[in-house]
Amino acid sequence: MRSSVVLTLLVAVSQLPAAATAGPVLEHRVVIITRDVADARVTQTREAVAFWNDTLSDLGLGVRLREADLIIASPDSRALENYARQVSQRGGRIPRGAAGPQPPSELTDLQADVVVLLSRQPLMPFAWPLPNVASSNGYFVAIRAAEPRIPGDDKVLRNVIAHELGHTLGLIHNRSRATLMCGPCSSAAAEGNSREWLPLTSDDRVRLRALHPPQ
Repeated sequence: MRSSVVLTLLVAVSQLPAAATAGPVLEHRVVIITRDVADARVTQTREAVAFWNDTLSDLGLGVRLREADLIIASPDSRALENYARQVSQRGGRIPRGAAGPQPPSELTDLQADVVVLLSRQPLMPFAWPLPNVASSNGYFVAIRAAEPRIPGDDKVLRNVIAHELGHTLGLIHNRSRATLMCGPCSSAAAEGNSREWLPLTSDDRVRLRALHPPQ
């Protein structure tokens, strides 16, 4: 009698669903390029990466951004700056039915998932898709030069960097000018925000969960 009870319990336990285990974390390799090691945007970029990793962790998603390299005063910077200007002049958007300007070898040879150029130009920031660079979802991100004479520009820039990194994770613009993924955006919203980062919307979180596997 006792053996049959034990056998029944063993069968019942074997039929329970397996406990959830943490899946592998997919890392998007980020390369940062700057002219000056003292560039404050390097720290801002690292903080934006940390912000996204904290957000992705809180959402239980199995993807992270990881700084793979910091390149300072590269001889290839001129080619990257020229390419950034071409993309920025197009509004950071690929025209319908066109492939857009082709990335230079100085960019594709980096073999990164995300290349962040801290530009010395006052260009329009963007996150430009680069298929078949290191992955099918590669991006070239260009961040405009800082404007130290404008009060609060450092706070604006850190949110600009986080915004563009958000695009590399698949997020799109929304119409709320006081959120991180705004489009168009209001500098005043970032300057007047009491927190370090502009907020994400519930739709942003839903989209992240739809695009990335759980951890």
